[in-house]
This record gives sequence, structure tokens and C-alpha cells, in this order.
Amino acid sequence: MKHFYSILLLWAFAMTTGPTQGQRLAPTSLNIPDSLRSGSSTVLEYTTDFQVLDRSSAIVSSRRVITLHDANHGDDTVLRVFYSKDSKITKLDAASFDFLGQQIDRAKSSDIIDRKAYSQVTFYDDNRYQEVTVACPSYPCTVVYEVEQRLSDMAFVGSLQAWAPQQREQALVHAALTISLPLDNELLYTPHKLNEPTVTVDGKQRTYRWEVQHRVAQQDEPYAPPVAATLPYLRLGLADFEIEGYRGSFRSWEAFGQFMQTIMEGRDQLPPRLEQEVRETVAGLDDERQKIDRLYHFMQQRMRYVGIQLGIGGWQPFSAEYVEQNRFGDCKSLSNYMGAILQTVGISSYPVLIDWDDKQDYPVTESFTTSAFNHMVLYVPSQDMYLECTSHDAPTGYLGEGKQDRNVLWITPTGGELHHTPALEPTENGYTRTVDVTIAADGTTQLALQSQHYGGAHEIFRSLMDQLPSRKDQLDWLHRSNYLPDVSGSGYTLVVDPQAPRAEIHYATTVNNYVRSLGTRMFVPINSYFDYDDIPPADDNRELPIQTTTTRFYVDTVNLHLPEGMEVESGLFSEPLHYSHPSGEYTARIQATDDGVQWIRTLKLLPTELPHEAYADFRRFYLDVARADDAQLVLREKRTK
Repeated sequence: MKHFYSILLLWAFAMTTGPTQGQRLAPTSLNIPDSLRSGSSTVLEYTTDFQVLDRSSAIVSSRRVITLHDANHGDDTVLRVFYSKDSKITKLDAASFDFLGQQIDRAKSSDIIDRKAYSQVTFYDDNRYQEVTVACPSYPCTVVYEVEQRLSDMAFVGSLQAWAPQQREQALVHAALTISLPLDNELLYTPHKLNEPTVTVDGKQRTYRWEVQHRVAQQDEPYAPPVAATLPYLRLGLADFEIEGYRGSFRSWEAFGQFMQTIMEGRDQLPPRLEQEVRETVAGLDDERQKIDRLYHFMQQRMRYVGIQLGIGGWQPFSAEYVEQNRFGDCKSLSNYMGAILQTVGISSYPVLIDWDDKQDYPVTESFTTSAFNHMVLYVPSQDMYLECTSHDAPTGYLGEGKQDRNVLWITPTGGELHHTPALEPTENGYTRTVDVTIAADGTTQLALQSQHYGGAHEIFRSLMDQLPSRKDQLDWLHRSNYLPDVSGSGYTLVVDPQAPRAEIHYATTVNNYVRSLGTRMFVPINSYFDYDDIPPADDNRELPIQTTTTRFYVDTVNLHLPEGMEVESGLFSEPLHYSHPSGEYTARIQATDDGVQWIRTLKLLPTELPHEAYADFRRFYLDVARADDAQLVLREKRTK
């Protein structure tokens, strides 16, 4: 389903009519106000006309005029337009102009490259794109792109979802969106940082028009909220639509859920032979949760994920019988298949639409119905349990990171119901790690590590076991990713629990550069290989709010075993260190042991939203954490009393 959201973003980027309707700006940079020359580029004109013909088709034309101030403009000299059988390109023009408005380059039809559009999550679909590049040998340079497409069915519904007239690092002179549609339908919208539209009625059509003018560039800053939260943004939807003969509505979540229920109807029938096998699989079990667990693993062992998105197949699953015959399916088909398996033994479940993303650019809200989802899972109400059906090795009931703490749509027999998935808890997502550091008299150091990773922090290791079965490849990756100090050690094991979101690593090695000697003294870092160093960059002119989404709880224990005849001269502290901030909490304590020192630290990271004025304190917390983690001991020869 993800490629339909890509279409949404494409049109969100390509939607906008000149300073006055019908008037076009000359492609020159001479008249750009100084206040709008910041950023890598300035959008002079960004116009889109979206003409809805009926409930299943539309004609969309757009014109984009952008002045590039320097070579740091990314791929703004490249026009890329996606299409499929539901979205025909009827016009594609691209040209470039110098600062006086004299043409430099204009694309010819022979310059247009037509390619298959590939996706990391989709094995097969009919998406393609046309691409053309225009030359900008010097700057400033202005590029002009004009595109027209005829949309139908899935492409039509997917494209009329949002309008984002401005991106970060781009100033905007003028943008406009015009949408016209028949009077027997209704345009649904929710504006953010936009005025209400002008609305006119002419004959059998109603026309809506939004305009935005003279907006300075917004810098792209780290730890910033999504673009939709800080720049003009418009949620859009058609009240009534039709896809391949199926009629649906975005008038409410219930209505959209009813549409999804309709297109899935009759696709949950299993072959009689499989029904018998399912019953035999849970024979003798009385506990429902045990039945779900056994059947979930039953499904995982016989199925594999293959993403196939063709037409309404972006939303409609293959039948359970087809999935059984072919032993593969995408997220919708596998969720539907698993639901059919549970239904066979009397366990009810609901398909669930969800936006799977670590940081949601366009969060789903209760007040506006949309199809802005890219994934489907299964929900079992009797156990309050979500099942991720695309994974062949996930533990039963583990939803996974990027799908928690967000609104999702249950597809129930009576329609759609909006619900919220559980938030991540720090204590369920992190690691506990113990490192024994044994220092010899010559400074040679033996390290013995064992760590347990759980929740969201364990997922990378489950993927590692699946994608890199070679021990050597695993060691290389773990070393590059700073989980191990080197690759030459011994006793390496990585064990991933098949029944729980947990992974465990053991490793031992000898290093020669852990300790630095100066005369008779030794300088020993307490946590050399695993210190926390993810520090936000300095920024004295922060403009955007702060948003973090990480939820973790880390516990590190380092047992330092000192050489015979050595003692700690400095570096011990009597009171525990403690730093606290809305985005996290840090504690560290150190104590003497019979043969050395034990250092224990905890670091809790929390999601947070803060105003831009709080950035200095936000950064200071992580500076304090990094400084505390960088502590070292000074050893000297023991002194006789």
C-alpha cells in the first residue's frame, strides 16, 4: 500500500496558479524580493488545477517555477512523474532559464526517460515514472515544469489527499490550488496555516481555491516536527468516491471502514483441507492465547511476504484460498489469511489499517477521515492483541516499532473504528549490558561482554540473524555499528528468542589500546567503547520546535578489574551523578570492589515536544550525558602505609 502514499506526496509536491488567476510569472529571478532569496531555492510559481470529473476520475495539471540560487539544490533540475494504468501522463514539459529569463534548455521528447518504479516493500506493481533533466550551467537558474495527468480509480483517490505548497529550505513567492468538482459531491478539507478557500459555483460545478504568498524559507533543523506541523498544509478528501465499481465514502471513519469491509468481503474462505489442518494444529488446547500462538507460528512457517500492488489490489487482499495455494501474500493478504485461520477455530479478529513509520509526517486524526495508511495488521479483541502477519519470525503479539502510539483503523463487521495503539514504555525497550574489563600490568586488557536487548532495541538483531546468517558478516556489522569493539575476539554468540522480543549477545576479546600509560600511572576509560555520544548540534538561532520520538532504557554495568599492585588515584565520585530533562534521565554511580571498581549507569530516553527556546537546555542534557559517560580513572602503584 505504500506506493499510493508516494503518489500522494508526489502531488503534494506538485500542486499550485500565478499571482492572479490565469496570469503567469516570467521565469526570471530579477523580481524576487530580498527576503525570499534565502534557502537553496525560491518557488516563484506553484500552481495546480485539479478538475474532478466524477467519483472515479480527474484531470490534474500543474506548473512549477523554481529559481535555484546555487548548486546546493538537490535534484530540483530533475522532473520525475510517476504513473500507472490509473494515471496517464498527457503532458510533460521542462525548461530552464537564466536570471534574465532567457531560455537555456528545453527538454525534447527524446530526453524523457521511462523507467519501472521499484519499491523496497513491493515485489510487483504497475508503477512507472518518466524523468527528464534540464541543464543549469550557472546560477541563479530558473526551471519551469508543466505536467498534466488523467487519473482514475486508485490513482485518483490516492492523489487527492493533501497539498503541501512549501518545503523546507525553500522560499515561496506564490502558490495556488484550484479544485473543481460536480455539485453532487463534496470536498472535505482541513487547513493548517492556510486561509479558508474562496468558493464559487458555476453551472454544475463547485470550485475551491487556496492561495499562499510571500513565505520566507524555513530552515531544516534536526529534531524538528514534520513539515505538515510547521508549514502550510492542507488535508483533502472527496466525500464520495468509486474504485473499480466499488463505491466508498470518506464522510466518516465508520463509512470508510464499511468500504474496506465491502472490498474484503468473501475473501476469507479457507479450503476444507486447510480448515481440517488448522483444527488439528490446536487440538487439545483449551487456552485461547495458546491457540493464537500456535496458529500464528503455523502461518509464519508456511507463508512468505511478497508485496503485489495492482489497481485496487493496493487495498484489496488476495483471497485466503489464493494465498494458501501460492504460499505468499502482502500485508493485507496475510492479515486476511491469518484472520481466516483464527475464524476456523472460533476466534474473532479485525483487519487494521496503520501508518507504519518511525516518525509520522501526517498523523491520522479523529477529526478527518483519510486513507493515509501504508500497512495492515490483525487485531484480536478477546486478547487485546495485534498480530504482525508479514514477519516470519516475530513473537506472537509483538507489534513492532514504528506502529505504536498512533491512531489506527479497525475494520469491523459494522464499519471502521479509530483506535490508538499502545505507546512504547522505556522499561520494555532497551538493553542491559555488562562488560568485565580485566587489565594486566602491561596494559593489555581483556573484555568480556554480555548484553540483553529487548523490545524495539532487539529488532535490529532479529533482522541481522535473518539477513546475515554468516558469523563473519554479523561480526563485521556489529563492529561497524559500535555494538562490539572489534571482530577478532572469541566466544561470540547471538541468540534471538523466538517467543519474545529479546536478543542476547556474548563476546570476549583482548585489546592493547584500552589503557594509556604515563610513567607509573595508567589512565583507564570507564566506558570506552560504549559511551553515549549522540549530541544535538549547536544552534544559537533555533527557530523550529523540538520533537523526539525515541523511547529507550539503557543499563550499563562495567566491572573494572585492576592489575595487581595498582589502586585508584582519582576518578571516583562519592555521590551518584544525576541529570534530568523532559527528553530523558541519566544516573551513574561508582563503587570500589575487592579487585577494582564497578560503574553502573542508566539512561532513559523519552519522546518529547518542546518549544524552540528550550533547545539550549535540550542540548545541554546530552552534553552532560556524554561528559559523564566519558569518565576515566587514574591508577597508580599502591602505596604502603
